[in-house]
Amino acid sequence: MERQPGEMAELDPDDPIRFAAAASAVALTTSRKLIRNFRYYRSTQPDTIHRDELAGLCRHIRQDLFGLRNLMDSEPGHSPFYVSLAGEIDDRLEELHRKLLFFDAEKISTIIPLIDSFRSFWKGLDQPSFYGEKLISALDHQLPSALEITENKILTLPETAAI
Repeated sequence: MERQPGEMAELDPDDPIRFAAAASAVALTTSRKLIRNFRYYRSTQPDTIHRDELAGLCRHIRQDLFGLRNLMDSEPGHSPFYVSLAGEIDDRLEELHRKLLFFDAEKISTIIPLIDSFRSFWKGLDQPSFYGEKLISALDHQLPSALEITENKILTLPETAAI
């Protein structure tokens, strides 16, 4: 059975390369989440968030968007990595949202709805239908420009915020 671009790969233990790719993607995604959570919950530093850190998160998300788009063009059969990259984007959006909440409400009132719309879009990342033409179109047009607008709004925030 031939797979269509954007279709989720079915894991077949008789195909060791695909099985290893899927296992690697799951291990990478899980370990990154564990590292992030460990750092967050074990942090003993004062709770201060820097505007440049948030802008850096936007740049990382944009790089992941481009990476996902390029991967979908060049490796249509390696969908375990689609899910891994989409999961990374979703995690960074969650982190961005959480860190934005350190700033005064009136300063972030136009940014939070943008982040929430991104997060709503990425909630379907574990569904096979998510990796189709709608995602490709969004990666080509809407998402990079909307993320750039978000980053520009973040750069207007005060330099730091603390609890």
